Formats: sequence, structure tokens, C-alpha cells
Amino acid sequence: MTRQGQIALAIFSVAAVLLFLQVTHRRHALQVPLPGADSSSQDEAFNQRGTSARSTSGSTVGPSGQEPVLDAVASAPRIQPPAQGPVTTVPETTESVSLPPKTILENMGRTIQQYASMFGENPVGTNPEITSALQGDNPKHINFLKQDGNRVNEKGELVDPWGTPYFFHQISSHEMEIRSAGPDRVMYTGDDLVTK
Repeated sequence: MTRQGQIALAIFSVAAVLLFLQVTHRRHALQVPLPGADSSSQDEAFNQRGTSARSTSGSTVGPSGQEPVLDAVASAPRIQPPAQGPVTTVPETTESVSLPPKTILENMGRTIQQYASMFGENPVGTNPEITSALQGDNPKHINFLKQDGNRVNEKGELVDPWGTPYFFHQISSHEMEIRSAGPDRVMYTGDDLVTK
């Protein structure tokens, strides 16, 4: 088989797989059980959707004129966000009690800047990964954390003065936003403290 034939066969194979996935997805969307309906009314609804889904133009339209996929999405149960876990207490230090919360957050920002000046970029990852890097899990095994009011909980996360883990938002390799949930311990509310 020539090189062009191999390319054509590969394109045809990909197109066939995509077509199969689309047909399977639509078939599954048509079979989503309707909330509160028994099995006989579900079968009736499926048959009604199945016949109305095939129009003369070949487009797929449900009985209400909407795509069946949209009906399936609208009838799906809403997923609730997970409940916040129990509040863990982190032992206080002299600095965490005596320094203002804004100063403690600014100290955290300076610690990140010191790391960046040593290694040419900010630490990256989740809060525990960043904490580990600042505690010495870095190429030079330097512990950047000082007694400046910032504390680490038992999960290895840096926490704010109220014991809530900081949210580290990496903006670029040299700029990071650090967010404290504030006294209400809920992120993205009016009492949050933020530094870059």
C-alpha cells in the first residue's frame, strides 16, 4: 500500500470511530430515564423520542423541538458540591497570634519571592506540593519557612491565621496570587485577603 493509501485509510478509520462515538452518544441520550416515570412510560417516551428524532431532513429533533441531548441534560440531577470537611486546629505560635493577618499573608508572599529569586521561578503545584518545596524539597534542600506567623497543618498545607489552607494561584512562573479565606473561612467572599 502506498503512503497516500495509508494516510487515507488512517483518516477513514478516525472518521469511522468518531461517527460511532457520536451515534452511541445520541443513542444513550435518548435512553436516559425520565424522572418519576415508570418503565412502561419510559419505553413509550423513548419510542416517541425515537420516532420524532428522525425528521425528513435527517436532523435529530426531539418532540419539543429541542435536541434530545439537551432534554437529558435538563433532566439530570444536580450535583451538590462536597461538604466542607471538619475544621482542623493548627497549633498557634507567638507570631501567628501577635502579627496582624495581613502581615502574615505578606510574609507568605515574601517567602514565595525568596524561593523564586533562588531558583528563577515560583514553586508550583498544590498547596502541599508548594509547602514541601518551601520546607526543603527543592534542589538545594533549603527551608524557606520561618517563624513569621505562617503555619503548616497535619496534611502538610500552609494555612492562614484562621487555619484555612491558602489557595495558591500560579499566574506565571514569576507571579503567584495567594488567597486567604479570611475569618469566615470561605474562599471568594468579601473578607478574603489576597496578595501577589
